[in-house]
Formats: sequence, structure tokens, C-alpha cells
Amino acid sequence: MGTTPADRSDVDRALAIFIQNTSPLLRTKTNQIRQKIANPITPEGTFYFAALCRSKSVIGFAMFGYYPNSKLMVVDHMVIDRDHRGDAAFFIFAQLLHDTILGLDLEIDFTAVELEDGNEYGSEQTGGNELVRLLGQVGFGKVHVEYFLANIEPVNYEAKYPGVLMLRGSQKLYRIRREDLLQISRGMLFEHYLPWYRDFFGEQTGVYQRYLEQLHQEFAKRLGNQPTIKVNGPEADALIVSPTSVPVRSTEFRIGQHIAMFAAVVTIACTAIYELNVPPNWAIPLLVALVAVFAGIVAISSGRSFEVFEAAIQSLRGGKQKLHYQQTRPPSKDAEQTRPRLKKRKRDLEIGTDDKQD
Repeated sequence: MGTTPADRSDVDRALAIFIQNTSPLLRTKTNQIRQKIANPITPEGTFYFAALCRSKSVIGFAMFGYYPNSKLMVVDHMVIDRDHRGDAAFFIFAQLLHDTILGLDLEIDFTAVELEDGNEYGSEQTGGNELVRLLGQVGFGKVHVEYFLANIEPVNYEAKYPGVLMLRGSQKLYRIRREDLLQISRGMLFEHYLPWYRDFFGEQTGVYQRYLEQLHQEFAKRLGNQPTIKVNGPEADALIVSPTSVPVRSTEFRIGQHIAMFAAVVTIACTAIYELNVPPNWAIPLLVALVAVFAGIVAISSGRSFEVFEAAIQSLRGGKQKLHYQQTRPPSKDAEQTRPRLKKRKRDLEIGTDDKQD
């Protein structure tokens, strides 16, 4: 976005889209955005702004910041006009932003996105499970820790904003070290939030800075002494397709199956002995050998094969005795349940998408 009349017109259109598609309770003030577009560089880093165009028409807006000390990229907003969603607009915009960031030749360890946990201050169009899914498809993962969003006014509100932190690394993240997560939190609060708002809060800047420090300390306390924190691990990643479960068959079914298999083996063996005119003194050892082979096949076919095979033999004999090879299975562990309910907040990633379109 430059300074020509056309560029200024694009800024006006992009901010109009931002206003029309973002709840007033969630969006950064446009006068602040305009001032930062004119003065994007701070001692901590640089703010970037982008407009998404389709056939020379602006249909979206995004803003993000980069902080070299933390090697952190923070995405604030990403909005697509409601009338131009669909046709994979979200993924196209995300890819264009990714390519643009790569072209800046920045050293980035992590890209962070904050989301409101729930839909209280926005709409189903810009948050919740759908937004988690979309972000997951472009490489982000949810950090599994209780998280609260920073206020965007120098007021100590009684109510906190429950949030979700989404991260992306150079490879898909499954865990992150506690120290790295604390550095990301400090970078977001004191290199991203504070430099943005200190230009607008005046004498209240010191109060706001102390509030951010308290927020960071509370976050560190919630992390406790965990050495690592899960980030959309495979046991909870909604984007990873769960393996198809094999139906468990009853012992009676397996006994019948093995009896049928044994009968087929004996029938084939007897037919072969008859057709080949095998002498009687060879017939019995051959049948015993076939039974042994069958037992071996059964033994390697299942973890409970000895139990089933012995039960099958006892069924043929008409008896019910205590099995010598009874096995027990360790109780299965239920997969850890997660609650990936995400939403957007004032200084978070705002994505306008429709379920049926994107």
C-alpha cells in the first residue's frame, strides 16, 4: 500500500471491508490502523498491511507484524468480504500472504495467531471449529494451555477474554518447549501489543505495560513446570484422520472359524492321501504334521490364538476345561478429549468464510 491516490483508495476500500465484516467489539480502531500504515516501523519491529484484490477490486484486508528479537511473526487480522468468499478465497489469500512473507527474507521461528475461544463477541462466520480447521489446513496448531487475550484498552476489566493461541513453525508442531512458549508470549505482549498502543494511550501507557506484565506472569504460572506443551498432538489433532477401527469378533465366532479351517485342512489332506495312494503307515504321521502346521498358523494369526485354538479343540472333544493359555489385554486408554472452540477477537486473525463455500 503506497501513497498514490489509487493506493489511498485501496486502503479506504480495505478498511471498509474490515469494518463491514468485523464485529465492533473485536476490531482495532481504523484511525490507529491508518496511523500505523503511515508509520509502520517501531524499535521492536515492523507492522505490515496487505489488500487482497480480484480483478483490480479489493476484496480483503490483512495486517501482521514481525519482531526480529523474538524471530516472531504475529498475524492480527485477515478479512475477506462476505460477497467474495468462496472459490477457496481463504486459502488463496493465505498462500499469497505466505509467499509475500517469504519474499521479505525474514528469519521466522514461529508465526502466531490469537483467537477468541467461543463466539461471544463475533459470529460463526469468523471463528469456532471452522476457523480452527482452516488454520490447521495451512499449517497452524492449537497450543493446549489455558490462554487469555490482552485487553486493547488501558482498563482493568473484570471479565477476561478466554482465547486460543495458534502457532506454526517451519515444520508441523506437535510439542513446544516451555521456554519457547514464554518467549512467544513476551514477544506478543511487549513487542507487538505495547508498541502498537503506546502511541495512543499517552499517560496510561505505564498502566497498560504493568497490566501486560501481570498477564505474562499469570501465563507463566499456568504453564507450571511442564518442560513441553502439546500443540495439536496426534492424539488430539482434528485434522488427522483417525484409523479405521476393526470390529472385535467374539470368541465363539473365532472358534467356529478355526473349526471350519481345521475341517478344510483335514478334508484336503484326506483327499490328497486317497488320490496319491499314500501307504497307511505314512498317512497318520502326515495328518499329525498337518495338524501341527495348522496350529502354527493359528498361533501367529492373533494375539489370542492359543486360547481360541485350545477352545476349538475342546469344543471338538465336547469338553469345557480351564484354558492354559488365557490372556488378558491391558485396558485401552481413551483418547484425550479436546475442545477446539475458537473465535476471533479485536486484534486477532479475522477470517470471513462460509462453510459451504470454503
